[in-house]
Amino acid sequence: MASSGELDYVPPVLNYEDSPTPITELTPELAESLRKRSHTVLSYLVATNSKSIFFNEYEPLAAFRDALDGQVPDDVDDLFSKTVELSEYNDYLPFVDRFFQKDVKVADVENLMAPGLPYFIAHSSGTSGGKTKHFPKYQHPKHMSTSTAQTMAASNPTSKTGGKNCVVYSLGYMDVVKPLDENGEVAKHITVCLMSSGTIRMHTGMDQPRDAFYQKMKVPVNTAPLGASFIPNYKSFMFIHGLFALAERNTELINTMFSTLFRDFYTALIERFDEVVDCIEKGTLPDMDGIAHVKDNLMQYWSANPERAQELRTIGNDTTQPGWLKRVFPKLAIVVAISSGPFSSVLPEMKHHMGPDVQLRTLGINCSEAFLALAYDSKDPSLYKVVGTDEIIEYLDIDLPENAKGLLSAWEVQVGKKYEVILTTRDGFWRYRLGDVVEVVGFDPRDGQPIIHYLERRSSCIRLASEITTESELTGAIMTVSKDLGTVAEFCVMGDYRATRARYGYWVETQNNLPDDASHVPERVHAALKAANSNYDYENRTGKLGVPTVHILKKGTFAEFRDWKIRSLGISSGQVKVPLVVWEEATRKFLEERELREVVGPASVDS
Repeated sequence: MASSGELDYVPPVLNYEDSPTPITELTPELAESLRKRSHTVLSYLVATNSKSIFFNEYEPLAAFRDALDGQVPDDVDDLFSKTVELSEYNDYLPFVDRFFQKDVKVADVENLMAPGLPYFIAHSSGTSGGKTKHFPKYQHPKHMSTSTAQTMAASNPTSKTGGKNCVVYSLGYMDVVKPLDENGEVAKHITVCLMSSGTIRMHTGMDQPRDAFYQKMKVPVNTAPLGASFIPNYKSFMFIHGLFALAERNTELINTMFSTLFRDFYTALIERFDEVVDCIEKGTLPDMDGIAHVKDNLMQYWSANPERAQELRTIGNDTTQPGWLKRVFPKLAIVVAISSGPFSSVLPEMKHHMGPDVQLRTLGINCSEAFLALAYDSKDPSLYKVVGTDEIIEYLDIDLPENAKGLLSAWEVQVGKKYEVILTTRDGFWRYRLGDVVEVVGFDPRDGQPIIHYLERRSSCIRLASEITTESELTGAIMTVSKDLGTVAEFCVMGDYRATRARYGYWVETQNNLPDDASHVPERVHAALKAANSNYDYENRTGKLGVPTVHILKKGTFAEFRDWKIRSLGISSGQVKVPLVVWEEATRKFLEERELREVVGPASVDS
């Protein structure tokens, strides 16, 4: 591989191998430490962001503004608690929309949510049927960016043995906002992109006008040149990253952010294995959609490797035995992919292909709004430690009324209880309802921060009668029959109104072919839902809900869905998620066109 133009960026290494067992109760000393830390962070946020346009124009903050009287008093925590109510995205929308006005002026958006102009604007993946949301993201001092630094370090560490990392992140963007100064000149190029893309750009100082230069570079520790991260076509993006990773025998870590994207990554290698091996043998790159503008840059770091090609050809792409990924990547030790909550259905297939010797890790809970939590224990990818140094994170008991009176601080939560996360962020959001539900499972004995399991989106539920069935209940029910369907890989749920009684319709892609006799599956899913949700059970007994339907999709359907969404929304590759609950008609039609068969049981049809 060529060495000229390599980017000399080496992030610090994060080690969470030896995280202690969480404790179940806080000591008085740890509780006091959490209070002091919260006070310090809140004082900084108030001092910094109270100068913003939003803070001074948003009417529900009037009581807090008046109580502050232009200062940060010692009792700021008490004032904040008593005067600031919960907020939602629509409260911020009129302000955020100013960035997208024609010929936007610096004077209209400077200091809008936080001091200065944002470095980038994160957009949501927009897969739940609603309008894409936008979140201005500002550059903050190092002491208020520890979660960003730790996440970046864990996402692309430097190997102690010379191993390489395959980091499957996009550096593309949906748009560029160019606010004009008083002379009518562009003052700044603000990319509108994925949170991961923008964070990488901000952390490494990448300025959008220099993208053509960055596309010629290569980070020494990475398998693919940066040009691969500028490929807009999702299938081409995955193929090129996989190609460069497979050509490198020392690939030690693969990072795709989400488990569903990791599935697309290895599926592309399995299905196009002969083509990949031919490219490695001959030193060629195919003419794929979306790579023309970076192909010459990629070729700088690409050459024929007949020896590696022969090694791969000998191994082949038979994945019936566990550990295929370890066979083709002999040095592979770690896969980084969020695999909790709605991403857990992919785990059986992933672990089959990874084998027992490859460790699955997660970076944390990183959303467009903020960094919520970091991975806590390398041995348990479902455990996360809440970040308490960059944002104010509060907890709304899901059994209490949905207002600020039900909020608890980190030192007040209880192990075993479920809470909706509420954020006050560095980027100017105040007691913002994130919508994510977590369960507290303990506290870090070193600093007292809560250790959590991610459960679900509070808004991601389905209601067909008078019941409400949650994301975790929907997931649990289908996973009870996973093996009976040939191992569930991915799925989503829609309302099925074809019969007299409404039913939940599961749309499932499986790892293996459907067994000959799966007629019992709908009834077993039905039984699991009744056992998990008494309201569902009641609505069934009163004749309002029928037995769920189960629809088997063509293999590769959800990968096609991600590709379709990226193209239809005009967003960059790398972070599109399939909504667990589908209401959007276009998505419904997309899935129906790819149905192989419906699993019909004896009680599947209403009498």
